[in-house]
Amino acid sequence: MRDVSIIGIGQTAVTEHWNRSLRHLAYDAVAAAMRDANIERADALYVGNMLSGEISGQSHLGALIADFAGLRGIEAVKVEAACASAAAAFRQAYIGVASGLQDIVIAVGVEKMT
Repeated sequence: MRDVSIIGIGQTAVTEHWNRSLRHLAYDAVAAAMRDANIERADALYVGNMLSGEISGQSHLGALIADFAGLRGIEAVKVEAACASAAAAFRQAYIGVASGLQDIVIAVGVEKMT
């Protein structure tokens, strides 16, 4: 297994976001992380989310967020593990890089309860 490093981070404020959609919240964090890492592309996007299918009827978040972030054509996966969904997405990103299958990946956790 290869060594793995976190090269950039991004976060939205933890507060109420009445006027921001789920994809906007995820995009804000992804874009901030990409700026911090000084990258324009990634090999994969792993999205941790538990309730989008039940609350908004959108279960295919990986492709939705990748497209919205301008990351078309990459592997994009939604990872669901109840309250550990973001951690599970991070673990999948780690495994992708450590195994040598991918070089640069993005993991993001996002929920919108309203």
